[in-house]
Amino acid sequence: MATYKSNAGAILQPGNQINRLSGYNVEGVYGWPGVEAFELIGYVKISNLAADKASFKSFDIIVPSPDRRPDDRVRDNRTSLVVNASTARPAYVVGASIAVAQDYTVVGFPADPVTANIGGTGSELLMLAPNNGGAPFGIPSPQLNGLAAATSSITASTTSIGIPPVSFTGFAQGLSGTTSAGLPFVSSVTGTIVAADLANSMMYKVTSDTTFKVFNTTAITSTTVNGAGIFISADDSAAGRAGYLVCRVNYIRPQSAVAWRDIEEKIDFASQVGGDDSSG
Repeated sequence: MATYKSNAGAILQPGNQINRLSGYNVEGVYGWPGVEAFELIGYVKISNLAADKASFKSFDIIVPSPDRRPDDRVRDNRTSLVVNASTARPAYVVGASIAVAQDYTVVGFPADPVTANIGGTGSELLMLAPNNGGAPFGIPSPQLNGLAAATSSITASTTSIGIPPVSFTGFAQGLSGTTSAGLPFVSSVTGTIVAADLANSMMYKVTSDTTFKVFNTTAITSTTVNGAGIFISADDSAAGRAGYLVCRVNYIRPQSAVAWRDIEEKIDFASQVGGDDSSG
């Protein structure tokens, strides 16, 4: 496989046009002067059966390669979703979202949908959140650091699916969740400003590269991976289908420090003003 420089996405300037930012290339945009904005999108593929569910409770998120030829792919899929940050240029997570993928089902296409429902235990959660040594941080109550802005979840329930309808417990296709806090902006306060006024109005700040994962837990406050595990049905497996969890994380960073390159083309040089550019 050819070597390809990673994390080399451009920071798009106002006026540039693009359909979607590349999370794979860590491509950002200057939508607000002095701020770089990023969007990372990836997925988790679920293909195990119920008998093995206890081994499937914590998941890395694949960020797919833009290269679609599997036999000659210059860039492999990324095997984890990472928010880039440093002490000099922290990242501020402003949003997260998780959903169970549902294949498009217009008449005749696809003839055989590739997505499946994901089985689980009623009332348990699938939580998209920052990784804390293999476990989630959870959203404490009260929270003091913006974790609600960096966390999204969906909850397993019992419903009827299929024709004829059959009872199903888990995470049905199309189920989705957005950031637990909404956008982290202050919209109102009490008579005097107290900690509770800001509980869901803070971005989540990180000062080093931070991995996000999906965790099966019993509550949004869980700090351990304490769910029973997830799976797909034997029928879906036999038909070649799989469950897909689609994950998105949005964050911003301060722009890189100003430098010579920002003004060099605007600087007069000697011959431009009638002089001599020679060094002698």
